[in-house]
Amino acid sequence: MADIIKVSDKRIRYYRQLPKPSEFVSGLPVSAGGREVVSKSRDEITAIIRREDDRKLLITGPCSIHDVDQAIELACKISRLAGEVADRFLVVGRFYFEKPRTVDGWKGMIYDPYINNTGEIEKGLGMARKVLLHAVSECKLPAATEFLNPFTPQYYSDLISWTAVGARTSETQLYREMMSGLSMPVGYKNSTRGDIDVAVNSLIALKNETCFIGIDQFGNASVVATTGNDTGHLILRGGTRPNYDRASIQHVHDISAGKGLVNGCIIDCSHGNSGGDYRKQTEVFENVIQQICDGNDFIVGLMTETNFREGKQALKKDLSGFDRSALEWGVSITDACLGFDQTRELVLRSADKLRKRYS
Repeated sequence: MADIIKVSDKRIRYYRQLPKPSEFVSGLPVSAGGREVVSKSRDEITAIIRREDDRKLLITGPCSIHDVDQAIELACKISRLAGEVADRFLVVGRFYFEKPRTVDGWKGMIYDPYINNTGEIEKGLGMARKVLLHAVSECKLPAATEFLNPFTPQYYSDLISWTAVGARTSETQLYREMMSGLSMPVGYKNSTRGDIDVAVNSLIALKNETCFIGIDQFGNASVVATTGNDTGHLILRGGTRPNYDRASIQHVHDISAGKGLVNGCIIDCSHGNSGGDYRKQTEVFENVIQQICDGNDFIVGLMTETNFREGKQALKKDLSGFDRSALEWGVSITDACLGFDQTRELVLRSADKLRKRYS
């Protein structure tokens, strides 16, 4: 007999079965109090986005999570800040475990939890869930994230109150389908170029019922039929130039109204709006707060990238992977961040301004 010619899996090194989402979740269950935090905050975020609640949404935390203990400690600090400004801000912690890579680099805690390129995804999912369980159940802090893989929501979306679709993925059909079935509000960022057309089209598509191929809670390949998601909203993150100025926001308002999109928009103070300089997040934040105080109620929230300490540090890489032995505590290993103390002062000042605006 002639040899059988192999035409499949020619470049696959191995398969390793992940635990079924239902088994994984039941092994690290959320408490009744944690479920209440998630459910209540989703409703509150939805009301803010629809401008039925005049508080503003504030999403703040590190660009990415790379250390469990640091993330848990920072979550509790953010939670205490949330309590100080709860009358004017609904504060949601930023917990990003998956990072899009344009060419190369660390893909986030889920895919490389020990920053050594060993692909221990099961461990990464467990570490992500441990962080979120502590934040939601112990610190009573709602959580925000960005889902990148269509399978990962089954492993931790029950702990997430708000999610975003990033600038690099906002025009992808796969994400429109996935987001249409999620149980939390969804923000769509404008493209890296700065145009909003793709994000607007995605928000329109997001509201529609759809079917796609995914996995169910038991890990079975399935046809997933959704009801659509009407909580979609724009996130302005800048592009080749910032787009948080009054004229840009008015343009977005007019386009949204013309397309029947009634939800407000969120301003990302980092990325293109800060021109890649993390320190300018403060300038953007204060400008946006002033616009709100001047009567712009289309702006419903802000985002900052904040860690214990400001700036970022480089990950050194050799043939065996990344070297984490010399990492500084509390400093980002992806985008540069504001320091927590600076962010806290900024938020407290802004809350005072908003109290006068809405008194």
